[in-house]
Amino acid sequence: MNSRYFPRSTRVAGISALALGIGLALSACGSSTSSAAGAATSAAATSAAASSAAATSAAASAVTATASASASAAAAAPTSASSATLVPMQTTAGGEFLSPSGNISCEVDYHRADLTQVYCQTVTPARSVTMGVAGSYKTCTGQRCLGNPGTGTPTLAYGTATGAGPFRCTSSAAAITCVADGKGFQISTAGIRPVSG
Repeated sequence: MNSRYFPRSTRVAGISALALGIGLALSACGSSTSSAAGAATSAAATSAAASSAAATSAAASAVTATASASASAAAAAPTSASSATLVPMQTTAGGEFLSPSGNISCEVDYHRADLTQVYCQTVTPARSVTMGVAGSYKTCTGQRCLGNPGTGTPTLAYGTATGAGPFRCTSSAAAITCVADGKGFQISTAGIRPVSG
């Protein structure tokens, strides 16, 4: 049919209806696209939130593991001299003791048999150390440096200390530490090294 036979008002109404239909179709497409984009954005936000929660959980686990490791390390650390339980020697002038492993033996003499010193030795490796009242000491290496502990020598348990006069010796799982006047030595299978305090 030829459009010239339709009145002008009918043609305007038809064009308006067509425009309205196209507008609705475009609107529907735009709405659908927006919904898809919104869904994608929502999914991305959810994924980011999940990742953030996982990262937070991992960080919390790491902190807990670090705290646990620190607690374990503190529990494994040898007892310090200041918190060690003091046990008496055989006499007020001194005596002898062994480490719990039996590899270290010490003798503390405070005006006993004309001696005022601390003597300690390790059987393996063969070495010894002798300390005076000022905390200075001399070391010796080899079998010629070793003495024989007396029979019935008591063991100085880990976490305990003993001594006579100015001398204090402390037993730990790591070493025997002896001091006089705030300084001295630490003896173990690893060697003999100076200490202070």
